[in-house]
Amino acid sequence: MRIILFTGKGGVGKTTVASATALKTAKLGYKTLVISTDPAHSLSDAFQKELNPYPTKVTENLYAMEVNVEYELERHWNVIKEYLTIFFKSQGIEDVVAEELAIFPGFDELASLLHLLDHYEKRDFDVIILDCAPTGETLRLLSVPEVARWYMNRFFGIEKKLLKLVRPIAEPLIDVPLPSEDVLSKIQELYVKIGKLKEILESDVTTVRIVMNPEKMVIRESERAFTYLNLFGYRVDCVIVNKVFPENVGEYFSKWIEIQRSYLNEIAERFPVPIFKVQFKDREVVGEELESLADEIYGGNDPTKVFYHHRPMEIRKEGNYSVLSISVPFIEKKDLKLLKRGEELIIIARNWKRIVFLPQSLALKDVIKAEFRNQRLNVYFA
Repeated sequence: MRIILFTGKGGVGKTTVASATALKTAKLGYKTLVISTDPAHSLSDAFQKELNPYPTKVTENLYAMEVNVEYELERHWNVIKEYLTIFFKSQGIEDVVAEELAIFPGFDELASLLHLLDHYEKRDFDVIILDCAPTGETLRLLSVPEVARWYMNRFFGIEKKLLKLVRPIAEPLIDVPLPSEDVLSKIQELYVKIGKLKEILESDVTTVRIVMNPEKMVIRESERAFTYLNLFGYRVDCVIVNKVFPENVGEYFSKWIEIQRSYLNEIAERFPVPIFKVQFKDREVVGEELESLADEIYGGNDPTKVFYHHRPMEIRKEGNYSVLSISVPFIEKKDLKLLKRGEELIIIARNWKRIVFLPQSLALKDVIKAEFRNQRLNVYFA
């Protein structure tokens, strides 16, 4: 199986590129599922077909779906939602507001990833493509397994047997409803799935592709995304530069062509991955037009190919030291902060924070030193 995630700043053509890629993989004979995690849900517009919150057939070998949070909660996680609603009501929050709060932040992203896990385990598709929300939301999406595991460890780490013993004594004394066994079972199930998700997202079958335009603000945001994707342990295997003006577009756009040319050179210098370019189109790319767009992007290449093999995080031995090496491009040494707390290594890069759960071999050791060299953060343990 092959999993490809597409991300990029809003308006760069990410959904169009993801749809075109999915159509090409389907044409090549791969049974393909494309999932939209973007609340805007423009996937149905790209395929010109109404989509459901479950796999909907688009063409031969191609299925698509748009995740619906309410549908997911009612279908799979109603037990947790009902408990959270009761919990918020017990705190004096109005019914309607309590029901809204019960849809905890990030559940739409988590629901998308749980679909990915479900189909990965069923092996009912050869290729799964995620059309992710704009860059900032995608980073949150990809950090869901790690952040959720952190919360699970701290706030839901109560044993069912212990709760069964204390409930009769505690419930009359406190004004907070304690979760039932069904709720705890569902939370435990969620916890197990989150662990599996993290393994899949960091495995060799998964890569991320950044879609951008040759514009200053878009390039800067793409650089940030590239940095944080590396920081979170996800591999970017190519960059797709969309809406490049053709050289013969006319005198009116001559200045734009010159500007884009300088930005294209900058992109080539700054991103150490293969770069594919797509010309600006004189019409909307939807429906059948997606096929020719895919041919323009990938040429004779199979879109399922991993275009760049690179591990953003690795552990190695150097003499008496164990070294955790993390790729952190586009960041300066002064922007990095480091803290070790038990089995957690906390890395702060500007306004982003990564909590790395260390393997036992490192968790029991002390951080001796850290160095930033060749766009990699090397942390030495002994």
